[in-house]
Amino acid sequence: MRDANGDAPGLRPGRVEDHADFVRLFGELGVEESPPPLDVWVSDLVKRSFFLDGPEGVAAYALVDVLGETGYVVNLVVAPEQRGKGLGRKVMRELAAWFRARGCHEWMLYVKPDNEPALALYGSVGMKAGRLETTWRLSRDHLEALPLAPEALEVLPMVEPDFAPLTQAFGLVPGKLARFATLSTHRLRRLMDPEHPEVAGLGLMDVRPQARVLVPFYSASPAHARALLEAAFLELGSAEELRMVTGDVELGSLLWEAGARAVLRTLMMRGPLPDPQ
Repeated sequence: MRDANGDAPGLRPGRVEDHADFVRLFGELGVEESPPPLDVWVSDLVKRSFFLDGPEGVAAYALVDVLGETGYVVNLVVAPEQRGKGLGRKVMRELAAWFRARGCHEWMLYVKPDNEPALALYGSVGMKAGRLETTWRLSRDHLEALPLAPEALEVLPMVEPDFAPLTQAFGLVPGKLARFATLSTHRLRRLMDPEHPEVAGLGLMDVRPQARVLVPFYSASPAHARALLEAAFLELGSAEELRMVTGDVELGSLLWEAGARAVLRTLMMRGPLPDPQ
């Protein structure tokens, strides 16, 4: 890319050799998970990454995705020594143009709710705060604190006809499930009552075995959540713990009382793409 306001170099596409800088800046996110390894970088992430070079090396990077007509800023990190220079705004401006060129009409991202500079930046480009989510680290034992799930419920692989009704039932970003279904690192699952197969809003989860995390995760009640979580532990085999991301306050309260640990809170921000400058 070129800077939208002139001829100065702007974002450039990621390269395989950027992995070391990606790992270095990924650490600035302040999350528990480890940076994706080189094989994942090469097979998937590098083609969805952009870098901003500075006089002393990489100054910032962004990782993106396209979910239907929504541009998703997965990560945006400015190097600590480069902050306060307007680089975050520069990156966002160029990403908006990139998303717009691919037919997107809106964009979204997740941010820590106490990151005031980031909140101000994203608010200034038209994003509004939405769902507050918590990442929980839990074990099989923590499930005992949840109500028993109805015995008839089944956890099934999600298929294309499920995408629209589940998106509507849980207010998901249109195109999100269809996009995640194309990724080998994601396993989409839905909850079904065989006696009422037409009911879509019982629950869903995206199982990501490599990271041992469930996101997105939605359920009609804590009992429905238990059915999904039990199935997730079975699917993950020997895993003693997993992480699950939810905005369900009742479910989170039950897990907290059982001793599960909240490791991260994130705020979804979403809004229309700004007009070209």
